[in-house]
Amino acid sequence: MATLSNLLNNLRNFFGNFSGRFTSESGTFHHVDGIVNSFTPSPENIIKDGFDAPDGWNGNKGHHPNAIKTLIIPEGVKGFSGHFLTGWAVTESVVFPDSLKSIGKHDSDSCVFSGCYLPEVVLPKSLKCLGAYAFGNCHIKKMVVPPTVRSRYNRQFKDSTIEELYLPKIILERGKITIGNQDHGFYLNFYVQCHCNIIEY
Repeated sequence: MATLSNLLNNLRNFFGNFSGRFTSESGTFHHVDGIVNSFTPSPENIIKDGFDAPDGWNGNKGHHPNAIKTLIIPEGVKGFSGHFLTGWAVTESVVFPDSLKSIGKHDSDSCVFSGCYLPEVVLPKSLKCLGAYAFGNCHIKKMVVPPTVRSRYNRQFKDSTIEELYLPKIILERGKITIGNQDHGFYLNFYVQCHCNIIEY
C-alpha cells in the first residue's frame, strides 16, 4: 500500500510542483512546495514612505523604501528562497511558524533577510538550516536562538548588529565552539562575524 508521501510524489510527477499562496494579517506569501519565493504585503501593513533605521555593521542610518509593520509567517511555510526580503524594514514584529525548516540553502548565496532592519526575532525550534548570509548586514534589535538550532556555520550573520542576542547556556561552552565541530560551529557567527551583546539563558 502506497504511503501518503509516495502518493504526493506521484502527483507532483504527474502535475508538477505544487504552487500556491499562504496568507496572514501581514500579507500574501507565494510559494512552491511550501518554499516562499515572494511576498505581497497587505495595504494596511505597508509603511508608505519607507523607514529610516540603522544599517548592520557600521550602524549608520539608512533608508528602507520597502517597510512593513509586521511579518507574520503563516503555518505551512517550510522555507524561503534566496533574497526573499533583502533590504526591507519590519518595525513591530516577526513571527516564524513551527513548520519552518529552512531559511535559504547552505550551498548558495541565500541572503534571505540580508540588509534588513528587524525587531524581535525568535528562531523556531523546527529550524534545521540557515543559509549563507541569511541575515547578513542586518540590524536586529533582539534575537533568540533555541538550543535545537545547530545549522552549519556559513556566515549567516556576517556584518550584522544584534542589540540583544539570547543564546542557550547549555551550548555556550567556549572551548567547544570550533570550526570543526558540527554542533557548535554555527555559534562562531556571533563571535567573529557580527556585533552583538550576548545574553545567556
